[in-house]
Amino acid sequence: MSYIDICKTCFKSTGIQSLLLDDGLDVLGGLMDVQSHVGLVDVVRRIVRIESIAEKILYYLATSNQKILNFSAFEESLKKQFEIYAKSESVAAFKSIAVYRSGLNIDCVPIPEATVIALGNFISDFESLPDKKRSVKLINKVLIDHIFNLAIDIAVQHDIPIQFHTGMLQKYCMFVFKQNLIDYEISYYIDLGFGDSDLDLITSNPLLLRPLIEKYPNVKFVLLRAAYPYTRQAGYLASIYSNVYVDIGLVFPLISASGQQASLRELLEICPSNKILFSTDGRYHPESFYVAAIQGREALSKVLLESVENGEFSYEEAIKVAKQIMFENSNTLYNLKLTPKQIDSEEYKDVPGERRIVKLKKMGVEFVRIGFMECSNQYRFHIVPIDRFQNYIINSGLTNMRANTASLYYGDVLPENIGVNEVGELLLKPDLSTLIHLPYNPKHANVHVFFENKLTPVDPQFGKIDNSPNSLAFPLCPRTCLENITESACKDLGITFLIGTEFEFVLLKDTILPVPVDDTVYAAANSFHISNSSEILDRVVESLQEQGIEVEQFHSDGLGKFEIVTTPESPLIAADKVVVTRQTIYDVAAQAGVKATFVPKPFKEQVGISAHVHLSFKEIDKSQKIAGDHPSGLSPYERSFIAGMLHHIKAICAFALPTDLSYTRIVDNCCAGTWICWGIENCETPIRVCYRPKTGPNGKYLDVHSEYKFVDGTSNPYLVFSALIASGVDGIKKGMQLTTNPIFYNPASLSNEERIEKGVTERMPASLTDTLKALKEDKTLIDALGEPMVRCYTGVKEVTYIKYSNL
Repeated sequence: MSYIDICKTCFKSTGIQSLLLDDGLDVLGGLMDVQSHVGLVDVVRRIVRIESIAEKILYYLATSNQKILNFSAFEESLKKQFEIYAKSESVAAFKSIAVYRSGLNIDCVPIPEATVIALGNFISDFESLPDKKRSVKLINKVLIDHIFNLAIDIAVQHDIPIQFHTGMLQKYCMFVFKQNLIDYEISYYIDLGFGDSDLDLITSNPLLLRPLIEKYPNVKFVLLRAAYPYTRQAGYLASIYSNVYVDIGLVFPLISASGQQASLRELLEICPSNKILFSTDGRYHPESFYVAAIQGREALSKVLLESVENGEFSYEEAIKVAKQIMFENSNTLYNLKLTPKQIDSEEYKDVPGERRIVKLKKMGVEFVRIGFMECSNQYRFHIVPIDRFQNYIINSGLTNMRANTASLYYGDVLPENIGVNEVGELLLKPDLSTLIHLPYNPKHANVHVFFENKLTPVDPQFGKIDNSPNSLAFPLCPRTCLENITESACKDLGITFLIGTEFEFVLLKDTILPVPVDDTVYAAANSFHISNSSEILDRVVESLQEQGIEVEQFHSDGLGKFEIVTTPESPLIAADKVVVTRQTIYDVAAQAGVKATFVPKPFKEQVGISAHVHLSFKEIDKSQKIAGDHPSGLSPYERSFIAGMLHHIKAICAFALPTDLSYTRIVDNCCAGTWICWGIENCETPIRVCYRPKTGPNGKYLDVHSEYKFVDGTSNPYLVFSALIASGVDGIKKGMQLTTNPIFYNPASLSNEERIEKGVTERMPASLTDTLKALKEDKTLIDALGEPMVRCYTGVKEVTYIKYSNL
């Protein structure tokens, strides 16, 4: 790899958009000039070192044929050069290294006579040296102070910032830094040390600049290198003077990680966040820019996350501070006119496998939640450090008791005679495609798992692989169940599915009794400004989007009730996102001091809380899509699919309506559907066929899907989707036909004779007992989901919600 390629890799990998180059650093020779850097980043500018310009002019005048050096000529030449640079669009700032020559106690009112004498002495000393040893290095304090005051006058006129080296960070000693840059690994050796031997630490204190700062209130002073070890002093100056800024370059990577974080904490104690600038202070080696940028981000993220956890910043405030320090402050101060860019086009969610873990680590993630849904419909997770997750769990899985798939919601109690006991273990095997960052808990990521039985030599299935749902080795995994049913439908019938969900929930105040956060009606505008509902909903939606869940719309739905609609996905992905969405709503609401609930009927006189499922499928064989003359416009497969749903609907309710409280929502005139039937755009039928117009309200139908309105938010989405798909597929395989036309009325408003005439004769189940009985008698669903899964599920429900309903 060429040197230029290494430069491009280092700058691109860290998102560096601008280089401000101090060419006074070229003491070794061979540095690329400013123009040579164009193309590596978006903006390249020069930083003019004041002392270097003066030294060049002095050398020219001292080696000229003039016998007597004219002080006025020297001063005019210096002013002219400073004017040229100040007017140049290629110059971002002036810079002084006076701290290494004469200290920061700069005289604000130089005495001209003393300066003339100092210049004469300089020439005399220069001429007394042999030609080979003649060099110009300004060390005379009087001369330096006068030159600096000339430069600052020019800076005032042209509104150009002036940087000051402060503190003692300067040289390097040797250390090794290794970092994977995807294509190759850097071994970076830096010479690390603390200051020139001629630097006086006492005179490097930035507080010595106070008279100068007060004399020139219109000059923007930038204190470099965090003024280490005078970081608090630099922060103090920036806090009380509007024209003072603090740059934290060279703190990274010059001092330890703990020291880097300590410096940032000291600055943030007192220094306004819009006065702190990040720079790498890289030089010579492109790797130095890379190392500093990586360490700077890591240190800043840790410090800000601590502040969030301590309640000093909100999450949004921490993000704002990070943007200011890493981009906005420098962009404004140096007038760079940049637009922030993504570090790379590849977000962590787009990165496969273990590379995703690497990216999450760089984002500050320290822990991974290994989550799963079980038969009591609770979401549970174990938390492991991300290093252990990366080094062990992703390959070997996490051991868990097999009995945990059947624990009851009110305690770690295992029901009897459900096919699961205290013997045996599972392996929770992470599905890395589901690994996501939790934006509302920035140190945590979440991953879904597949269950895998951990068999031992005493197990009869040891050494055998049998993943069929009725195998004794079937690990009672809801995700595996849904995946198998979906893949089977695709293989046997050539159909693929999309599922979307509407999330209804209620926000309750933190009181003993359930009190909603507002008393507004459906989609009322004032529901978003009479409480903190707007902020909560905004945060929920933002968090969902950051987790890769696209939100189509959200709105209030009456009496503390809100609804979020997400885009459709394939069944397994859709179920995973249901789990993530629910947990996000719970957690974000809790952080805001309110409680979110998906309880089906929190208020007796109100419409209940549902989780409507929208399902569509596509026939790979296009000939199956012919609708014929059926009044609904549905294809044969679509009609048979709905017929299968109606045939199995009572058994499906065991998964879709999994609590006794679920059935308090299935009442007339509450948009749930109490009679077993189907309709088109009818909110009072349990199965509602919906159409999406192609162009405008009267356009041709773009697609059709079915909405299942009886599902509620206490259900296990993996098992609900499994039951829905298995039922519809059974209808297709058996060629079931719709025996009734779509209902265009509220069935509850019809007389018994009218309902019978339309073929509507059965009600939806009225209790959990009824629907569990229907599931136990439904051989098709038992075969599809597996007898072990159905036996375990029904056993848990019977114990939890029937025997112990009074707990």
